[in-house]
Amino acid sequence: MSWQRIVLPFTTEINPDMVEIGRRAWEVYRQGNQPEGFAMFHATSGPGKGDHEDRWIVYFSPTAAAACSEAVSDYTLEPCEVPYHNEPNIAYVFGDPKVMGELRR
Repeated sequence: MSWQRIVLPFTTEINPDMVEIGRRAWEVYRQGNQPEGFAMFHATSGPGKGDHEDRWIVYFSPTAAAACSEAVSDYTLEPCEVPYHNEPNIAYVFGDPKVMGELRR
């Protein structure tokens, strides 16, 4: 499986969908004995004005996408390119820290 992402509407408050996706992914990661290559990242896209054009993005490494596909099946996972290391507001959430070295430069 390739890198996958879930795109959500941007909010200035805590986004409950991001919290729920993270909770489910953490559970999969924990129950899977923290597999190598599993990582989740958050980022934003859009003009950065905090309006309806901005989006939250949840990125899953290929290992995380394969492991979490069923757990997040009520969200839309879509294939994507490997994220850039300097995408707007990109943040490593959890998983194998070595995956950070796989981000595009």
